[in-house]
Formats: sequence, structure tokens, C-alpha cells
Amino acid sequence: LASVVGVLLIAGAVGILIAQADFSEKQTADSVVRAMKSIMPPPQRAFPEPHYGKDMPSTEVGGESFVGLLEIEQYDTLLPVATNWADKDLKRFPMVYSGNIYNRDLIIGAGNNEGQFDFADEIEIGASIHFVDLYGHEFCYEVSMVNHLEDIASIDSGDDDLTIFAKSKTTSKYVIIRCGLSQKASE
Repeated sequence: LASVVGVLLIAGAVGILIAQADFSEKQTADSVVRAMKSIMPPPQRAFPEPHYGKDMPSTEVGGESFVGLLEIEQYDTLLPVATNWADKDLKRFPMVYSGNIYNRDLIIGAGNNEGQFDFADEIEIGASIHFVDLYGHEFCYEVSMVNHLEDIASIDSGDDDLTIFAKSKTTSKYVIIRCGLSQKASE
């Protein structure tokens, strides 16, 4: 009985540490969002015009470089998007995997932890996603397809204007969220 109680206490302590880590990561993302919003102009709807070869502007906050904010209102999610891809850092912030918002081929990788893309398995076609660059240009997208891949090595943007991926919470696959520009972008 004592060993069972000991195991349960250890399991509970590990659960608390994981929950604290998720809270700390969310808290960090929130502080980055606040810092970015303080230097960005108010968002205005925009439609990306091709700027082939032009990099997305970035700003440094807390030693990290960021290119914009990603918002999914349906899930009450507003997250900074970091510039430098590092699989090990996905739990902290979504990151640019490849592409460019202006060339309409941006691919963003995200974590599936609470406060980030923990809803990836549930997102539905038609959901609205917004990306705001550092100039305050708000690009509006609509989820057009959700599929799954074993690994991300073969991921590409294809004909999609924005692609987001996160590890599924229910399988060992990646949830691939493919988006097209929304008609609302031209309003």
C-alpha cells in the first residue's frame, strides 16, 4: 500500500510540474504578445501582394525574433510567431517553418500544449485564422482542409496561402491545417 501511495504522490507531483510549465509557457507568450502589440500599429485588413525575395519584418522581444501575431478567435488564441525554426522550442511559440506571408506560402509549426494549438485535432473547415505582421497588416484566412501526415519532412505549402501544423494529441501524426485567403480580406 505504501508503494502505491508513493507512486501516486510522484505522479501527482509530475502532473503539477507539467501544468506549471504549460502555465509558464503561456505566460511567456502573453508577455511577448503584449510587447509586440505595444510597438505595432493597430491592425488593418490587408491582402498580401507578392514581394518575392522580401523578408518579413521582425522584432526582437526577450532575445527571440518575431514576425507577427497569429489569432484564432474561435479558440481564444493569440500567439506570437517566432522567426527561427527549432522543433525543441515549439512548446514556447509557433514558429516559421518555411515560406513568407507576402508570397502566400507561409508554413508555421506550433506546439499542441495548452494555450497554443491544443485544439488542432478539433479545428474545422471554415474556421477563421488571422495573421498580423509588424506593419499592422491583418491577413484573414479560412481553413480549407485539415489532414494528417506521419512526419513533416514532406510538408509543403502547395496551393495553400497559409499552412499550420501541430502534433496531434490523439495520434502520433501531425495535424496539417491548410488555409486560403478569406474573402473578408478584401473588405
